[in-house]
Amino acid sequence: MVQFPPFYPDELVYSLLARYYARSGYLRYTFAAEELFERKTARPDAEFVNRYTDAAIRMMTQDGGMGHIVTHHTMFPHYGRFLPADRRQKAFDSLVGMQVDHRQLLPMPKSKKGEKRCLRYCPECVKADREKWGETYWHRVHQIPEIRLCPIHKCYLVDSYVFLSGKASPDLVTAELAVDVRSETVYCENTIEKGVSEYVA
Repeated sequence: MVQFPPFYPDELVYSLLARYYARSGYLRYTFAAEELFERKTARPDAEFVNRYTDAAIRMMTQDGGMGHIVTHHTMFPHYGRFLPADRRQKAFDSLVGMQVDHRQLLPMPKSKKGEKRCLRYCPECVKADREKWGETYWHRVHQIPEIRLCPIHKCYLVDSYVFLSGKASPDLVTAELAVDVRSETVYCENTIEKGVSEYVA
């Protein structure tokens, strides 16, 4: 197993694994999946966690345990924010234990008919990431369903082709690969919408 890259600030677990896969030299996703997931046919959970192999867990938790990962690198803080304390704890424990019932415990948004949620990015964050880190990555804050703006740059988020659900084959796609080079920065002029994005984030 090649060395795992470290987590970036506010980076999704999915993003870390995608960056690892991109650097691993594997020619096919299934080879990386065998190394990372208990079931190589598992669909990578872009918002939360999967059941990982012992080797993957050791590499991922070098700078903190699974509790740290759930708190800082999944969407749990957003979805669990308004839950009663006991249910929030159950959802947290489920994620730390890499169980499959966390989606029943968390208030997950229901997709409208025909609507498909996908990973999103901010064109200005992409530029800032590349300048600071040499690459961009999937930020948690950009995936909050209730906002359409980057709370930092106040520009509209851009949908990628990486869907959060669906029947596409399992894969790990880096933000660096998925960013559309033609994406233009469109700033929001609505003061209320800008305020809401800051508040929710």
